[in-house]
Amino acid sequence: MGKKKKVNPEDLIIPPQDQKICCTVFICQMILILSTVSIVYLTVAIYVPSSKAFSSGISETPVMCTTTRLVNIETCDWGSCGEWCLSKTSGACQQIWVNLRRNGSNIILNNCTSSANKTCYGIDQENAKKARCILDECKNLTGTFNCSAGSCINITDAFDCEFHNTDPALKCSGRRGKITCIDIQGLFSCTRGSCRRIRSPYNCDRRCLDIPTRNKNAIILSGDKVYLSNCASATDMNTTKEIWNESQENVLMASCYRIQNTSAGIEAVDCINGSTLEKDALTDLTNFTYLSYLHVFVSKPNREIAPPDYDLTIFNHSRLMINLEGCVNTLMDECNKFIKEYGKDGTDHNARARFPCFYAENDPGTVVARFSLAIVEKHFYIGFFLPVSLMIVSCFTICICQRTVVVGDDAKMRFKACGETESILPHGGPGGSADGIPLLQEDSPSHQVGVFSLH
Repeated sequence: MGKKKKVNPEDLIIPPQDQKICCTVFICQMILILSTVSIVYLTVAIYVPSSKAFSSGISETPVMCTTTRLVNIETCDWGSCGEWCLSKTSGACQQIWVNLRRNGSNIILNNCTSSANKTCYGIDQENAKKARCILDECKNLTGTFNCSAGSCINITDAFDCEFHNTDPALKCSGRRGKITCIDIQGLFSCTRGSCRRIRSPYNCDRRCLDIPTRNKNAIILSGDKVYLSNCASATDMNTTKEIWNESQENVLMASCYRIQNTSAGIEAVDCINGSTLEKDALTDLTNFTYLSYLHVFVSKPNREIAPPDYDLTIFNHSRLMINLEGCVNTLMDECNKFIKEYGKDGTDHNARARFPCFYAENDPGTVVARFSLAIVEKHFYIGFFLPVSLMIVSCFTICICQRTVVVGDDAKMRFKACGETESILPHGGPGGSADGIPLLQEDSPSHQVGVFSLH
């Protein structure tokens, strides 16, 4: 086989130079369009929120919030968290209300021994097994149940409920049982499918037993957790002043946000409601309900250990939002996680959510869970300079192409510096006419074919 004849680049359907120029212009136009669209989108997603954050007056020093109420609203003008900022509506949403206060004291417990931790779990409403009455799963219910829209959760093992009055019994068993109990709502006491709604007032306490209090002189409550130890002294971490020691022959009690064991001792962060309790008030074992009762009603308040929460209160009823916009754009189901973590208002008899938050002194009625000017500045600079730079570079490149690229008589694009630009085809000369049109020779194959066709 003979060698394949090399084709002159100028004779290709799309010459290399023409293809490169087309690709360059196409890419620059696409970058220009995408940059313009992104600037329009980022105006709503980044530029406006950043401007609002810079002028909000919110301090980057966090304070503390405690959730007081989670409300589901059918038609609302604000929500604690929305999944897509561009599609925020005035429809149904969830609102979280919090108590806003200054930070409590930070204390360190020194030379502690015989430490113990106890976590008092309540009912996980999300993962708990539910009996759905519409599926005839309520016909054998026995115990105390928390029901919502016909779905009931057994709380007998987790809570001890005391009540006096109930409504008439609903029979959830039998032929019409699932119809009778299809939409039951509230707290029910059931016996073999016969359920009576518990009427207010009632009291449900967590069954958290066998908390070891023997030889313990420091008890720290932190949400659903209890930390107990036998310590020599307690020191204020900010002033290094000793605020309690074992020679006082009593028990230190406080409610703290976080407890951690360090090389320096047991550190308790954001402690409030400090108090002391007489040792004879404790036995070898106790339960969570009685321990909480002792802390609130029996122990003696001690401001040196930790200030009471009412002394630190800034605002009693503030609305909580995930950020200044009350929405996120990640589309990663962040809002459900946010509501689950921050929406614990104690209605399920578990501990209320307690967390750092941020607010502006001129507007304590609104607080945000996330706020960082450094992150806002970073997002603003990236979101502004990147698309603007790409847009400028692409515009500049297109302008250069417009001034330097020409289309020849053969409809091929070339840079002016790469060859003759006035006319690509020859004007006259060998084999050509005066008008630049090539002439056919008589002995050429094309001419012979033409002559043959005439005959």
